[in-house]
Amino acid sequence: MPEANLYRRAGVWWLRATINGREHRETLRTSDVKTARRLRDRRIEEIKQARHFGESKRPWLEAVAAWAEQIDGQLAPKTAKRYGVSLQQVEPSLRGLAINEIDGRAIAGLIETRRKAGATPATVRRDLTAVSAVLEYAEFRGWREGNPTLSKRRNLKERRDPIVLPEHPDIETYIAYATPPFGALIRAAWLTGCRQDELVTVTWRQFSHNRGTLEVIGKGNKRRTITLSDHAKAFIASLPRALGSDLIFCKQDGDGFAQAASDFGHLRRGVLAKAKKEKRTVSRFRFHDLRHLFAVEALRGGMSIYDLSKHLGHTSVRTTEIYLEFLTPEEEARAKQGSAQIPAQGTRPAQRA
Repeated sequence: MPEANLYRRAGVWWLRATINGREHRETLRTSDVKTARRLRDRRIEEIKQARHFGESKRPWLEAVAAWAEQIDGQLAPKTAKRYGVSLQQVEPSLRGLAINEIDGRAIAGLIETRRKAGATPATVRRDLTAVSAVLEYAEFRGWREGNPTLSKRRNLKERRDPIVLPEHPDIETYIAYATPPFGALIRAAWLTGCRQDELVTVTWRQFSHNRGTLEVIGKGNKRRTITLSDHAKAFIASLPRALGSDLIFCKQDGDGFAQAASDFGHLRRGVLAKAKKEKRTVSRFRFHDLRHLFAVEALRGGMSIYDLSKHLGHTSVRTTEIYLEFLTPEEEARAKQGSAQIPAQGTRPAQRA
């Protein structure tokens, strides 16, 4: 039998109730029907009580649910996921507030809470972007006035971690410690300069051996086609195809690397622990540092800063110019005037990771 004022969506129970002529919808964040019934009854009573204070007393969680319903299917999957994670992270700071009670002081408190939890300035900015989207929707609906996240985001300076260029032997150590499929992902990042998310979703249909190109989906769901070095092309062509999967970089059973960032973190800890035990020195680096290494080596090899910017998918060449500091004056002058040559990164023979 259908549950009164309840419905399921993606396995989670939602409240749907019409109170005083207005429909209310919000997630109850549970898959258990008994818990959902209890939360339903409590929320209906809260909504009825809130009616005494007028429309502006709409709770933050209700505004989030209304916003989510309104933008359903309009955001790219990665963006929707990122917004969802951010809204979960800020919920403890905003849960007890009405939508019109979220002011500059509330946002400042949210920022401080996130900082104490270890969130970086970049992460906090992403969280505020998600909050801002809900507040803008609420303002459009007439539930509040103004958006206090705007000034906070402008004044929240993003600290950029210094770029670390991994040493070739250290990269080979990481690859040797990894499973062959994950090692292939690491080497591909080094040879192509692609982001992790771009590589874990790329398929064989997007690789052209004849043209020596790879088509990837970058930030903002933007598609671009990059030209591969001979070494990168040969390496990708040498990889085995997983049965039943079109992904180039996947596990041996064909499943994708759904948690590639976490997987690399576990791998790094294992490599460093093993090196410490063996009294060897191996540098710590991030997966994204392989992209930095590709960029610097590409410029040193003769690629122009403008061609590199397009290759990396940067929206502005000014972003790419951060790599010029790693060049000699002669290399920098050549990079600013260079040709579209793709250097053969890593001149050693292609290895099967």
